Amino acid sequence: MIGLIVATHGKMSDGIVDAAHLIIGSTENIETLNLIHGDDVQVLKEKMLDAIEAVNQNEGVIIFTDLFGASPYNQATLAIHSLPQELKEKIFVLTGVNLPMLLEAISQRMIGSSVEAAVSSIMSEAQQSMVVWPNKEDANVDDDEDDDF
Repeated sequence: MIGLIVATHGKMSDGIVDAAHLIIGSTENIETLNLIHGDDVQVLKEKMLDAIEAVNQNEGVIIFTDLFGASPYNQATLAIHSLPQELKEKIFVLTGVNLPMLLEAISQRMIGSSVEAAVSSIMSEAQQSMVVWPNKEDANVDDDEDDDF
């Protein structure tokens, strides 16, 4: 089973995992890491290593972080660099975590996808899950079509 870690500022990671549990129910083998105001960022690296060890079942680990280049992301990449090469190759860090991404990760796990296939599917879902309503472009197309009749 692919291991999942959600690492964010504040308690966002707890909230996203709680929401996923409400929707899907199966949130096993997921660790959350919260960076709270005043926490020592260096400690987060050690917590990240502990979380990787806790969820790693030799099928890969996906670490979700909230912001590219921010402390949870940076500490995740630093932690990964300290691991053996064969483990490094099976760990992916995805930034911009949102609920659809986590739900897709859990779904990919349920169907037995490889970690590489899961990452690809998660990134696709991340892009497709962001929509704007009302879609003004669609509204303009409809208006133009009405004018032709």
